[in-house]
Amino acid sequence: ATPPRAAARRQASPARASQRPSDMVTENGSVPTPTRAFLAAALAATLASAPVDPAFASTVFEGKYIDPNHPHCPRDIDAAGVITGIDPVPFEKGRGCRGYKKANESKAVEAGKITAWKINAKIAKDDASIFIDFDQKDGSGESFTGEWNGVGIAFPDGNVWTKIVDDGKPTSGAALSQK
Repeated sequence: ATPPRAAARRQASPARASQRPSDMVTENGSVPTPTRAFLAAALAATLASAPVDPAFASTVFEGKYIDPNHPHCPRDIDAAGVITGIDPVPFEKGRGCRGYKKANESKAVEAGKITAWKINAKIAKDDASIFIDFDQKDGSGESFTGEWNGVGIAFPDGNVWTKIVDDGKPTSGAALSQK
């Protein structure tokens, strides 16, 4: 004789998909109702037909970056062009965030060792460039348009933020700092 749980698993298998919902048992032991099946189908159809807001569409700029002017200081860009990062205190070109750990960020900010910031950048419609107004983070008056060069963002001053390609292995100190 087959144990009851094994029989229930067999009933929920794709091979039994032609059975009535009341005859099937899901992995957690519940029986799908016609109402649940209808709601799931309606939700799937609604999501599939919803227009995608261009502001939240995927961009080549979305991801984590290494800034050689500030080693180990994370730079993240989301799909909407919002850039977040941290800088050392005092802020100096070439000074990094060595020893920074994401888990300890709030303590480091409170201790005055780093400062967290956020910038609302503007990504070009052709996804080839990004305008970053650094004045939003530090009042410096600096703003640059960075160009996508295939591996990162090249700025007019010669700096290049290299995108971290995360295939499960850290590629730099900045990637290691995220842990």
